[in-house]
Amino acid sequence: MKDLFIRLLFALFVLCCLNCFSQNTSPEFNQISKDSVLTANEKDIEFQKLLKKHKRENQLDFLIEDSFEITRWQWQQGWDWANKAIELCKKNLALMDSINYDNKSLFKRNIYGLGYYQFSNNNLNDALATFKKLLTYKKQDLYVLRGAYDIAEIYFITDQYHLSKDYYMLSQTIAEDQDDYDYIIKSALGIAQACKLINSPKSLREGVNTLIKVITKADSIKSNITIDNRYFHSLYNQLGNLYIDRLDYDFKNGKQNLEKALKIALELKDSELLNRTYNDLGVLYRKEEKMEAQFYFEKALAYVSNPFVESQVHRNLSKHHIHFGNYTKSFFHIQKSISLLVNLDTTDVKNLPSKLDLSNSDTKFQLISALVDKANIWIKLIEENPNKEEYQINVFNTLELADFLADETRIENTDKRSKLFWRKTASGIYLKATEVCYLLNDAEKAFYFIEKNKALLLLEDVTLKITKNNSNIPKTILEREQELKNNINDLEKRSIDTSANTTQSQLLLAKDDYKLYINSLDADYKFYFKTLQPAEVINFDTFKNEFLKDNNAYIEYIIHQDKDEEGYGLIITSSNTTLFEIKDTEELKNLVIEYRNLIDSPFNDKASIEHFKGVSYKIYKSLFPDQIEPLLKDKILTIVPDYYLQNIPFESLTTSNKNLNYLIYSNQINYSYSLSFLSENKKVIRKNTNNIIAFAPIKFPSKLTSLPHTKDELEFINSNFKAKTLLNEYATEDIFFKESNNHKIIHIASHANANDSISPWISFYDKKVNLEDIYSLKNSAELVVLSACNTSLGELHHGEGVMSLSRSFFNSGSHSVMPTLWEVNDKATLDIVKSFYTNLKQGQNKSLALHNAKLSYIEANSLSQSSPYYWASFVLIGDTRALKLESNFSIYYYYFIFGFIVLVVVILFLRRKK
Repeated sequence: MKDLFIRLLFALFVLCCLNCFSQNTSPEFNQISKDSVLTANEKDIEFQKLLKKHKRENQLDFLIEDSFEITRWQWQQGWDWANKAIELCKKNLALMDSINYDNKSLFKRNIYGLGYYQFSNNNLNDALATFKKLLTYKKQDLYVLRGAYDIAEIYFITDQYHLSKDYYMLSQTIAEDQDDYDYIIKSALGIAQACKLINSPKSLREGVNTLIKVITKADSIKSNITIDNRYFHSLYNQLGNLYIDRLDYDFKNGKQNLEKALKIALELKDSELLNRTYNDLGVLYRKEEKMEAQFYFEKALAYVSNPFVESQVHRNLSKHHIHFGNYTKSFFHIQKSISLLVNLDTTDVKNLPSKLDLSNSDTKFQLISALVDKANIWIKLIEENPNKEEYQINVFNTLELADFLADETRIENTDKRSKLFWRKTASGIYLKATEVCYLLNDAEKAFYFIEKNKALLLLEDVTLKITKNNSNIPKTILEREQELKNNINDLEKRSIDTSANTTQSQLLLAKDDYKLYINSLDADYKFYFKTLQPAEVINFDTFKNEFLKDNNAYIEYIIHQDKDEEGYGLIITSSNTTLFEIKDTEELKNLVIEYRNLIDSPFNDKASIEHFKGVSYKIYKSLFPDQIEPLLKDKILTIVPDYYLQNIPFESLTTSNKNLNYLIYSNQINYSYSLSFLSENKKVIRKNTNNIIAFAPIKFPSKLTSLPHTKDELEFINSNFKAKTLLNEYATEDIFFKESNNHKIIHIASHANANDSISPWISFYDKKVNLEDIYSLKNSAELVVLSACNTSLGELHHGEGVMSLSRSFFNSGSHSVMPTLWEVNDKATLDIVKSFYTNLKQGQNKSLALHNAKLSYIEANSLSQSSPYYWASFVLIGDTRALKLESNFSIYYYYFIFGFIVLVVVILFLRRKK
């Protein structure tokens, strides 16, 4: 919840400003408003008479001016008059519209006034629509600034933190253009608060940098401009919070800033500020596992200002007591915390809120956090009493309720980043549930929760596309929807290159236009464009019947993103299902980072090989502990990695610390985003009539270097298969989108890049194509080969996966993708690609073809040339089955060869006869 002081200060400021910006009212209005004898109802009657007089006498300026001032007067009479003020403001705007009133400043003042009344009256959707009208004006004045800021506020209080941050950033940009320091500071605080709740390493860094910049600026101008000390309190308090939340947790800087904030709060004797800072100091000391935390939390409760704030303090006290083993007090405080947000009978610790009450709550994020915290108490009790069935029932009831709420909230959101935020939030639920399953040795139940943690948005997107493609939606609707999507994508590309507030406004409005268009569709069509129900993960027994064979093993991982948390793995074979623990995930993460650095270049000496063996073997033993190693024997492994494990090839892990005994020597390996998605994608009927289409721009008009070896790739494909190969100026973006559909294989040999600060792209001859572009591609390819750098990398989103080029091809309809994990070597790539296609031609399935291609490369090379850098970058994700591909020899070639043989035989026969 945003700082209450900032809210109140803002409300007073707006009321004053609305008054300050009022234009000339009629003498009659002034006379009525100053009359001290008339009651409020009597004044209102007189005001309505006055407006009728203005209308009758066609005094439009007075009618518009007085109407607005009357709305202000009505608003000041109290909540009972709010609807009157809103309705009169709407009428005033309708009048101005009908006569094409040319005073844009007055127009904007009335629009802002209406939005402000709606916002204050909790009509949030109406307020959003009203405020967004202000953003359509090219001239960005104080009303546009306020509108942008209020939109951010609304998105914040409705838990849409990414959208909130977007609009805070827009309001900050406009405020900087206008040198409005109040809004510069308020916007910075909003950005920081949103960044804190998004809670990714990137967002926390951004929040810290934003606040440091504004504090430095405020310090430099405070001698010339009066800045309220409450602002400085909020800046220091928020900065301290961000230092506490960072993954590189910074106690010293957190404490230093919170103590500055406390000093200001004590000087001001402000209860709300004292509550906030004492609570945050408590969090600081709780993270240090110190008893002093309780002192600060209890001090915070002495200054409680509202139920939401009180709920936060009780939740923190619950977490404090659980650390010191006082479960009774921990339960008391967590139940109290939940009851302050939603209806709950606290007489029994087993009691939980109803689903209906949770659905109707406007504090869903806080409730999910509280439910997970309550589950933690049950988990502690299970660790001490693993056989107590009551604890088991209660922990799953609690976590399943949190899962329900996280799913429902995600479905309500349409913004992609907001959906990812809720997936990340839900990820903590699934990891806790997996932990309980491990304690209870319930591997089959763990399967459900681990699958819920895997690529659920991808599954929902693809399911929605399949439904849409099989529908009878009018072509005009599909074209308009795609046009709006393309506009958003174009503006997003432009926003990477410029921070201009006009581009920001256009992008945000374009997203709203798309949302409004979908919501405007008839009910018969609307559900084709919006996920209405969370995707169902595959049932464990269904999975076993559909996929498991004697020579297959499926391994899924779930890894926590925080320090000092464990991870888990689940291996499933035809005869065994085992859930195992991965200890010390922080060390594993460091090893994985080191491993990635080592395979990014070839071995250069014996020492580098020894270093690689040591790191690689430690990772292998962590991910394949002794208890499951026997289950791997002679198995084809399908691996569903999690978090940072998605950035490494498992094939090059060494199974011995004595020699380079790579895992690929004993096991064929392929990958999947989720087993549920693997199953669902398998159901899609693909009727591609064409063989292969291949693209190689070779030379690029941009500054990218030429890729001469890619021509050899396409020539090899063309010489062995019936293929359409497009080189140089024929390998354009337009041709790619027009020609790619209806081919079994799409092969792209080009430049690509993945970076978490930009959208991953792959280059064609004329331009780069990014993730969003590929989402709009219609393809049903059995296989997409991305012979380019880093095509399996992208921004990692906990609980959902990596936003990579390979994922975008799955989203657009592909059955399997063969991407790369790092910058590939041209010659090695050519060797592996040739070998891979040769193996496909011989009838090997996709997984075996790549497996044997890698082994062939290793056998054909030695020393540095056999390093994993050269052969391990390509991985196969998705379906592994064999492809039926036509060779480039048509039946006429066979007729020719047969005829030639017959001719030779006849000639030989005649010669012998002579």
